Amino acid sequence: MVSTFNALINGFLLENRVAEAAGIFNKMIAGGNCQPDVVTYGTLLKGLCMKGNNSAAIQLLRKMEERACKPNLVVYNTIVDSLSKDTLVDDALNLFSEMMCNGVAPDVITYTSLIHGVCKLGEWKEATRLLHEMVSKNIYPDVHTFNVLVDTLCKGGMVLEAEGMVEIMIQRDIEPNTVTYNSLMDG
Repeated sequence: MVSTFNALINGFLLENRVAEAAGIFNKMIAGGNCQPDVVTYGTLLKGLCMKGNNSAAIQLLRKMEERACKPNLVVYNTIVDSLSKDTLVDDALNLFSEMMCNGVAPDVITYTSLIHGVCKLGEWKEATRLLHEMVSKNIYPDVHTFNVLVDTLCKGGMVLEAEGMVEIMIQRDIEPNTVTYNSLMDG
């Protein structure tokens, strides 16, 4: 039964109808017979984050925790990414710490989101710190992580450093893509 509700919520979100999706969610809670699961919460969180409604997403995360539904990596990554894209990096880093305290290990997506957020703020040193931290945890950057770094370096006028980053990509057998080369050309 919960999968039917999840499909309905997702369908409304695909049509950009967040209010209707939230209505279905609220009916699930009020009805009591079919409680939301981690997928339900994650789906609705994704919709809220896509709308840029980070405060509502955080409130829903807290409601999820109150109802003893343990957030998973996908849930945390969704919110960390949204906060980072909106340059609410302190909030994203706080949620990142909370996530690890709750026993949820970050992955390359988590770190790439955080690196993207600090890069948008021009905090190159923090981006480098996060990059070193992720590698120290045996979480290796992918093409998306490198593209964020290359783009930031180019926009900051550090084209030689960006070219060095591309060399590191190639050494690690990570194939630069169109995004990588566009960043270099724009630099």
